[in-house]
Amino acid sequence: MTDMLLPFHELRRAVWNLASDNVRAGEDVLIVTSSDQYPALIDGLTAACDAAGAGSVVAAVIASPAGMSDYRHPVPVIAAAERAGLTIVATSLRFPRAYDDLSTALFAAGRRQVLINNAPLEDFVRGASLADPAELRARTRALADRVSAARTVRVTSANGTDLTVRVCRPCLPLTGHAEDDTGFGSFPSGEAMLSPEEGSADGVFVADSFGQVVYLGGGGPPLGLLEDPIRLTFSGGRLVDLAGGSAARRLEAILTEAEPAVRQLGELGLGTNPFARAIGHVENKFRRGTAHIALGDNHLIGWRAADVYGGTIVANRHIDLVSEGITIAIDGSPVAP
Repeated sequence: MTDMLLPFHELRRAVWNLASDNVRAGEDVLIVTSSDQYPALIDGLTAACDAAGAGSVVAAVIASPAGMSDYRHPVPVIAAAERAGLTIVATSLRFPRAYDDLSTALFAAGRRQVLINNAPLEDFVRGASLADPAELRARTRALADRVSAARTVRVTSANGTDLTVRVCRPCLPLTGHAEDDTGFGSFPSGEAMLSPEEGSADGVFVADSFGQVVYLGGGGPPLGLLEDPIRLTFSGGRLVDLAGGSAARRLEAILTEAEPAVRQLGELGLGTNPFARAIGHVENKFRRGTAHIALGDNHLIGWRAADVYGGTIVANRHIDLVSEGITIAIDGSPVAP
């Protein structure tokens, strides 16, 4: 996409949704970006943060390296993030994000971070970023509160999903707002994010839309849009059967190369964003009316508040899988997403 084709009205709305929901009057804002990112995105973010009342707005542009193996952020960027009240991470998708040295440093310093997870500009200016932030936050918190107070959550779908988990810890409302306890916001997003009781997942989950693999150390192949459904059967919280066509074979290959703990169910997420679209990256799992599970690691869920929201599964993968057309029952009672 070139600047000549940019939908500037949508860009202005998207960056304002982020800035108005996060910037506090007079605080210093740091935007961390990279040389392979769209300049128009950074210009828009800078203007929006300034208009939202920031005391100062500084953009740090990192030269995009040839290779990303064992990447560490430059020391001056880390130092700036430790001092800024709010850091907006707007690097390209090549960079490590959310579970990296930059996040670790700013969380330890008591700062807040908003991660732009739709860094390609053509996606950032459409779909999930255009949701009203206050309405999305209220809807997501209400659902997360219902889950937190429950004993069980069951998700079903016409495609064959029928999965039940037990609740043993609070459910995290994840939106584009950087909460004080977690220090983290994901923009755009929208999900009630639960690390269920380990060993409690029983039933079938049919992933029929999208999959995302977060490699916690190292790298590997993605999943992306699923060409055919994947049927996953769980007993006692563990994946005991994986069936389907070529998408299932791709997932099995990823699991074969992973630690055994990756075959445990570590998360149940309930999408809440009515503007999110069925596209080939992370926005997909935030769609209202979808649910996703994650196989593998859940001990980092909650970021700075991982001791509250995170689980006990430590693994080298976190694999999200999305199912469409979900109905939700909390303690046996139907609940709207």
